[in-house]
Amino acid sequence: MQQRRHSEVNEVLRILPCACGRAALDARRLLLLASGDVGRNPGPLTRGTQWNSGGLSQAKRVALERKLNEHMVLFCPLQGTHLASAECAAPTLGGYQHVGQARTPHGGGASILVRDGVGVEVGVLEKKVPERAAVTLRFSANASLTIASAYFPRRAGVSSESLDTLLGASGPLVAGADVNSHHVLWDPLCPSDDKGEDIVDWCVRNDPLITNTESAARRQPSTPALSSLDITLCRDCEISNWKPALSPESERYWITFDAFVGTSSKYKLVTQFPKIVPPRLVPRIHGARAGLEGAVASRKCRGRPRARMP
Repeated sequence: MQQRRHSEVNEVLRILPCACGRAALDARRLLLLASGDVGRNPGPLTRGTQWNSGGLSQAKRVALERKLNEHMVLFCPLQGTHLASAECAAPTLGGYQHVGQARTPHGGGASILVRDGVGVEVGVLEKKVPERAAVTLRFSANASLTIASAYFPRRAGVSSESLDTLLGASGPLVAGADVNSHHVLWDPLCPSDDKGEDIVDWCVRNDPLITNTESAARRQPSTPALSSLDITLCRDCEISNWKPALSPESERYWITFDAFVGTSSKYKLVTQFPKIVPPRLVPRIHGARAGLEGAVASRKCRGRPRARMP
């Protein structure tokens, strides 16, 4: 049966014009979905991106459309779009559905792009802090993924209540957020600030993972300094290949990653925290994600009575 499925998929791959980015993406998704629980993956693997555009001008829209097709992106949380209400209702971007929240007087706006042909359920569109948009992608009756995009204004603080809005309902979640804050777990080039500490404490209590590596995701304007103000959160799914790349169109880097929805031994190993590692030592070796996991594990183990020797 498995051999027959793969032969059918190979035939599809041969027929589809892979020079077209959309056709190549469809072929890739067919291969992953047809494999089911007897092939490569027991669930869909999708390519996602995240970008703070610093204002989505016409020139940036052209560059964005080119990059989305070049990287065969399925979904893209956008922050700092600076779109007015009329522009937000009907942006022109070929091949993608748009769901977004127009900017407020003190905010930047948040949007989500999803490739045409994918089933989308529109969720929250919120102007309060954080400005956010959310959609749910339906891959099958038993597989879905919620995508959220959020923007925290620079002068606005964060609270548990405002961060809780990112979680939404239960189920797999990927959230791209411009948090306008620093923490050494995802931004070793800058000292931690109060907002960054609050975000990490909230992650410890609620168990979403920060998937950033230690790579910078932003150029400081008019200086050679680098930092990271954008983070990617995930819950009940796995993010891999998180990578920022220099973007000539914006001071913020173009972030790409793969999102895996399903059950895998690697994902179970990540979330069960089999070893307790001092969090202050981990970021230098394994990156921000491992540091956060170590912090979560050590906090969960506080207060447990020590086992007595027989």
